[in-house]
Amino acid sequence: MFMRARAIAATLAIAIGAALAAQSAAPSLVIVNARVFTGVATAPWAEALSIVGDHIGAVGRTSDVRPLAGPSTRVIDAQGRVVIPGINDAHVHIGGQPEGTDLGGPPAVQEDPPLDEMLKRLAAAVARAPKGGWIYGEFGGRVLDDARATRFTLDRIAPEHPVMLGAWTGHGTLCNTAALRLLKIRDDEPDPPGGFFVRAAGTSSITGMAHEYAEYILRERLTTTPDEQAQSAALRRYASEAITFGITSAQVMSTSRPSGDLARTARAARMPIRLRVIDFPLGGMAAWRQPASAGSRESGQVTTSGTKWILDGTPVERLMHLREPYADRSSTRGLQNFPQGQIVAFLEQALGHREQPMFHATGDAAIDTVLGALEQTGGARWWALRPRIEHADMLEPAQFERTRHLGVIVVQNPSHFMLPEVMARRLGARTARTTMMKSMLAAGVAVALGSDGAMNPYLNLMFASINANNPAEAMTREQAVSAYTLGSSRAEFQESRKGTLAPGMVADLALLSQDIFTAPPDALPGTSSLLTVVGGRIVHEQK
Repeated sequence: MFMRARAIAATLAIAIGAALAAQSAAPSLVIVNARVFTGVATAPWAEALSIVGDHIGAVGRTSDVRPLAGPSTRVIDAQGRVVIPGINDAHVHIGGQPEGTDLGGPPAVQEDPPLDEMLKRLAAAVARAPKGGWIYGEFGGRVLDDARATRFTLDRIAPEHPVMLGAWTGHGTLCNTAALRLLKIRDDEPDPPGGFFVRAAGTSSITGMAHEYAEYILRERLTTTPDEQAQSAALRRYASEAITFGITSAQVMSTSRPSGDLARTARAARMPIRLRVIDFPLGGMAAWRQPASAGSRESGQVTTSGTKWILDGTPVERLMHLREPYADRSSTRGLQNFPQGQIVAFLEQALGHREQPMFHATGDAAIDTVLGALEQTGGARWWALRPRIEHADMLEPAQFERTRHLGVIVVQNPSHFMLPEVMARRLGARTARTTMMKSMLAAGVAVALGSDGAMNPYLNLMFASINANNPAEAMTREQAVSAYTLGSSRAEFQESRKGTLAPGMVADLALLSQDIFTAPPDALPGTSSLLTVVGGRIVHEQK
């Protein structure tokens, strides 16, 4: 322990010496008497840091860093509070939609209301909504399993108001006829590549329930309805809330708008955070010819790169693709949205174009497909392009070495850790090999975290450190914070610039309201950022 302490002290002394040598101007900001989680493996903790321009100047002891302050330097005494690298949300969805009336009620993920309860709420919403106004709501597995969940049922209550109800998982959308008409969907609308509309038995008539790429088309048509000003306002609202949590970067899955449109709006919105826009094509994998991003295009704090495909759904609607049938419905193993041949053809093109591929794959069969296709098309050559598997809920020890060898990064969302009852019903004993985060990290699998739902990173930190699906596989707080910062930066090839607090890194950081490493689990969601800095500029300060 003594030798390790000496090594850390030596490392800090070298870092401070290098910073002093390079620093030609006094820092604009110095934070002292803090618990600085640097995220640097060899020296994860420090007491103080300085910011020079848009970069970190020095990191070390208060006694070494405080003297660097000049007459115009602002010095903040953190009084023992925690400072972390800025949170980088590696999987988020942002988009505006037409104003509407919400059904209300408790979150569906908590209550899972039956259809009859949803219909009561719908009737009440119709009474409140303006004539012809949109009505929105959220449902869970009980509605998905109810054969009465059709547009015809909704039409009886809301014949003139367009209604769009969505599963809380983001997989499964139910519209009434008025909504389908506004979204230009025919009664006999053909299924798009990678998705399908549920149809009335024995007919071609759609019931209003849409899955996978059929529902993503509905959502994009809905969210492209508002004008540019409304879209820009939605982005600014997101960023304004994000900085109160210390989120300084977000990687946006462009499921609501074409990636070029979203990036253009984001640049014009002048958001206070860094944004990576990830392409989400809707024309089908077989139609993909040229990369939307051509590698990476950056303008200010907005970058466009990467292409994402969704290969399966979730266990809630039983579309997670499994090797063996569902425990509670032996007639199905879920569904793979695209055939193996199309996945291989896409990857061959992506490898040639140096395009980072990303696959939503949750079930063991879907993960098998991704790993097999990567091995078939490039093997270890993929290492440099860092393919991503979003979620990878059923990635298992037998696949860890293959995953590591291919350079795959697992981008997980901690809300997936909190479904023990659903997992037990759908998977039975297989639940024991879901969300194996502790084992993944021990095996050297690269892991990043994103929200894909509730923005609050400290709620997600609580989920990650509990892992109700598989408590023995819970992450430590340090592991989770590292995955939410350095891990997410690796997932976008930015770890040499951000994700840690070290001399020369961009100054993206947050000074927190409480110690997230020692606070009781149920207190974590109440954490906020007292001070958020992006590129050396204070973008949020709680008075």
